[in-house]
Amino acid sequence: MLTDAELKTADPASKTVRIGIAGLGIATRQFLPAFDQVPQAKLAGVADTRTEELAKWRERFGVETFTDVEDMCKSGAVDAIWIATPNQLHAPHTVMAAENGIHVICEKPMAITLEEASRMIDAVDANGVKYVQGHSKIYENPIQTMRRVIESGRLGAVYHINTMNYNDWVIRPFMEAELRPETGGGLVYRQGPHIMDITRFLGGGMVRSIRANIGQRYANFPYCAGDFAAFLEFEGGATATMTFVGYGYFDITELTWNIGEGGGIHSEDQMFGPKAQPEKPVTAEQKYELPLYALESEMERAKVRPKVQPFFGLTIVSCENGELRQSQNGVFVYTKDGREEVPCQPFTGRIGDLQEFVAAITQDKPGFPDAHWGRATLEALLGIYDSANQHQEVRLNYQTPVRPPARVVAA
Repeated sequence: MLTDAELKTADPASKTVRIGIAGLGIATRQFLPAFDQVPQAKLAGVADTRTEELAKWRERFGVETFTDVEDMCKSGAVDAIWIATPNQLHAPHTVMAAENGIHVICEKPMAITLEEASRMIDAVDANGVKYVQGHSKIYENPIQTMRRVIESGRLGAVYHINTMNYNDWVIRPFMEAELRPETGGGLVYRQGPHIMDITRFLGGGMVRSIRANIGQRYANFPYCAGDFAAFLEFEGGATATMTFVGYGYFDITELTWNIGEGGGIHSEDQMFGPKAQPEKPVTAEQKYELPLYALESEMERAKVRPKVQPFFGLTIVSCENGELRQSQNGVFVYTKDGREEVPCQPFTGRIGDLQEFVAAITQDKPGFPDAHWGRATLEALLGIYDSANQHQEVRLNYQTPVRPPARVVAA
């Protein structure tokens, strides 16, 4: 493990952070290719309850393997941990890591309850470790570029954000825990962090109140939130509307040049062809036998990633003197003089999460988004549930503003 003395005296560019991964599911397959693009990050260990899966990783990557997350944290093999276990385990695994002096990057959502999120913050603060909220769309270059245009002041203040997404989330092959709200499942918990992070980031972070509704309209999974709509008011008076529908009838990529999440290009068959109608959740064994979720499949996709920017739905930002939306290669800026395009750096997958985590550790700086940001996004998502249940506007109390990241973000 890197000692405090080593952190303060060594050249940051020469430091290597040994990272262990807890949970070898779909999220892990998505961010794994980033290790090849961040030289200071070393994959040093993995933990999962599935011994056959661990054997594959031991053979494929030559890493230490553990069937218990705590054993990995206590092993001395890792300086930091990437928590990609099921949502209901994010809090106990973060606390466990922090108490063992291990830095944490955690998949979204941060936790299931505000009480859990607060315990995570307390553990991180008490033990002096870094925490970065992972799997946030605000790491992506178009969202960063939109924020830079806003911060430049050239368009004046933001007064409204309109963001929407339509996809087939509900009818994808999911395990029951991924669909039930009591285990952090359903559209609000699992896709909501993305759209909420985008909205909060572009609006400055400080959401004052939410009025929302939730739908559970897929008959085979009546307990699963499959759509939501929300109206947000920010401190200072800016507003936002958020719409998300996940039943698969309409694909938002029809409006975004056929480009979807992760820069994937959707075919006409994907957008307009027949859709699967699952009758029941899949088992873990069934899910990980699917070719789409095979480890090597994600590694191959990373090699042939299209040279376009990723879209998570469609977001339009209205400012006093113009408007913004994402383009295929960057961001469109609309003003009285017409439309211009601000290009972005090429899309490189989920590299931003790992870069920010490594920078926070090696430079001994606060990471962003941090645990307080993660709790604020969770509070806003829970506010959607509270507002829908109460049929009224709800006030928020744990919001936090946008801060500079630890890493240098290229323009």
